[in-house]
Amino acid sequence: MKSLTIYRIFSYILITIAILLGFASLFALLIALSNPVLLISVFIIIAVVIYSFTSFLFLNNGIDGKRNLKPGMKDLIKVNAYVAIVFVVMNIFQFVTVMSNTAVLNDAMNQVKTFQSNQSPLSNELMLKMMKGIMWFLFFYAVVLGLHISMTFRLLKQFEHLFSEKNIDDIHPTRID
Repeated sequence: MKSLTIYRIFSYILITIAILLGFASLFALLIALSNPVLLISVFIIIAVVIYSFTSFLFLNNGIDGKRNLKPGMKDLIKVNAYVAIVFVVMNIFQFVTVMSNTAVLNDAMNQVKTFQSNQSPLSNELMLKMMKGIMWFLFFYAVVLGLHISMTFRLLKQFEHLFSEKNIDDIHPTRID
């Protein structure tokens, strides 16, 4: 059960970040309502948050708590996991693109500087380090999320009995005389 321990660790990492992403996505949704192009990105982030919470409930209530879950929960986990895979692929592709081509990062820094005033308190080197740090964090998060999703699919098959309508007592009734 070493993989279940790793799954638990990944779940707690994901749920912590999902709480932060959940609050951020609420504000991003308000911004995206005025700019519909951003709605797809916001919905992808919301799907990642929903996946994180539902898989965490699957772990706590189903696997650890040994309680039956609603059959719709399994579908909710799967659908949001597929959307989260899009998030993982996008972040890994973005990381590889930016880190392999420093011109992309320099262009992004120049665009940020044009939006800021000339009196920016951050130096160019500090901004570059911050952007690289954010890229590394998102890469780490994407890898953990991707591994967690693959483990979740395996665990959904292994614990499929938790999503049945019948109680465990209905399957193996105890005889009372």
